[in-house]
Amino acid sequence: MNNLSFIDNHIHGSFGINFNYSTYKETKFLLKELYRKGIKGLCPTLVGETKENIKKQLEIFNKIKNEQLQNIDKEAFIIGVHLEGSFLNPEKSGIQDTKTFLKPTIENFKNLVGEFENIIKIVTIAPELDVDLIDYLNEKYIKTQAGHTISSDFKNCIATTHHFNAMNPIHHRNNSIALKGLINNDIYCEIIADLFHCNEDILNLFFKCKPKEKILLISDSLPSSNYEKDIIFCNKKINSKGQDENGTIAGSNMTLDAICKNLIKKNILSKNDINQMAFENQIKYLMLNSKEIDILNR
Repeated sequence: MNNLSFIDNHIHGSFGINFNYSTYKETKFLLKELYRKGIKGLCPTLVGETKENIKKQLEIFNKIKNEQLQNIDKEAFIIGVHLEGSFLNPEKSGIQDTKTFLKPTIENFKNLVGEFENIIKIVTIAPELDVDLIDYLNEKYIKTQAGHTISSDFKNCIATTHHFNAMNPIHHRNNSIALKGLINNDIYCEIIADLFHCNEDILNLFFKCKPKEKILLISDSLPSSNYEKDIIFCNKKINSKGQDENGTIAGSNMTLDAICKNLIKKNILSKNDINQMAFENQIKYLMLNSKEIDILNR
């Protein structure tokens, strides 16, 4: 993995640390550990929670990012926050607590993030539930991703969240986000290529169909990655496979560096592919400025 760097747009934690509850000190520790693995930048990803807790975490991430913009050493750069919770369809809730879900409205979004809107980079939304939030976020250059959804219409979302997972599958007689995202060359697609969320054959199909410049490799890493212990996530016990007692997948037990190393080892992707799909595409997709790019390239 020499000379490879990574940007992870979708990561819930690692080393036993959960971004939904991490303190300032814990977050700094995790950023240093991830940097050692080549993860130069990331979007801490939050599942549904109370607005008080969401704001508390946003305040911590905002503080660290502002410090990093002034001076950063050997730690992963916080590009912005990915809100994966709150605006999802209960029918595709996955591991998340439906009690935390909100209707996707501008008012609910503003109440949730408060004065920390500027730290939000990505919001996952079930498009079929949207009232007015998608267009508002697009105007603010916050990336809108269709996920945890039963929709077949993107409704101006520009990407998918963990493609194939938490959405209706591809079917030869029905439309779905999974199908439309695969064949629409204007849509970016996140993909968890850990060979657990998606098997090798579907990954090969995906990589053949989707233009390389529109693929975003992510980890969806749980706090249990690089930890090797059971954890509590979304108030559920999650085992070493990243599943609850009912077999529901909570996320991945691999960080992005490990996923990419495995893809190269199995000859699914080349190092050049990895560099594009796990670093260069993220810079373009997130529309990072020159200072942020310099930090990531350090």
